[in-house]
Amino acid sequence: MPRSVEPGNQEETQDYGDLNFQDQLDSRPAGKTNFIQDLVEPLKWVGFALLGIYAAAVGAAALPVKLLDPAWISSVCGSIRGGVLFPLLAMVLILIGAYLERTGNEPPLITRLRRLCSWVTLGFVLMIPLQIWSGQKLIDLAIQNQQARVQPGERALRALYATTNADELQAAIRSIPGASPNISNRFDEPVRKIRDRLIAEIEPQLDKQKDQMKGVIGGIRRDSVIVLVKDTSQALFSALAFAALGRSKSNRPTLLQKLVRPTNMPGAQLDEYDRFANANEKI
Repeated sequence: MPRSVEPGNQEETQDYGDLNFQDQLDSRPAGKTNFIQDLVEPLKWVGFALLGIYAAAVGAAALPVKLLDPAWISSVCGSIRGGVLFPLLAMVLILIGAYLERTGNEPPLITRLRRLCSWVTLGFVLMIPLQIWSGQKLIDLAIQNQQARVQPGERALRALYATTNADELQAAIRSIPGASPNISNRFDEPVRKIRDRLIAEIEPQLDKQKDQMKGVIGGIRRDSVIVLVKDTSQALFSALAFAALGRSKSNRPTLLQKLVRPTNMPGAQLDEYDRFANANEKI
């Protein structure tokens, strides 16, 4: 319930622009204050250096550009997810440095960086369906490669079943994987007998290969689902982390505050919630 205040004792409600950058009186010793002020520039430079390293790593992974290549898309998304701690740590260091300056208002550079965080949040959200699509394409490609390993044997077996004369038997034997191409069409035994013996030798081997292929394909699907869940979770948590930093203007709540802010409260309770969020942001 909102608190009732007496006239003359009303507390001013601070806007979101003062959440992190308030001009407060500092009662600490001068030496300690100077030490903290000396940390401002190093923190900012370390933050920008981390952002530069991250941008260079992602740029290197993105070249050459292959926008419709699932392997390229998966590689770029993996590079972005794998180094996401760099920009997050960089933003935290930059915000800490800006807070230690205590300029009273949020610096324009910080406002632009936090606006950039909002766009980064959207990028991670859009990355989720993109990496699902590219991952499914890579799964299909891996399955096709496994199926292609048994296709020559299947074609040779079908050719043997269709054999009726020496020339057809010669062509069928040449199509067997690993068979010598220099095979004569003159045989010491009847064509039918040779055909049946080859079928009896090849068919069990082909069935064994098919069983192995099914096991490999099952493993590919299982591992891909695990990887997909992990990558999706990482992209989602990255989006939430940047949403906690990003906002459109200095006097607006962050994206995460907009998501978790109750919408079914009465106006007075919403004001109380805003004051509670304001107090937590200052801590």
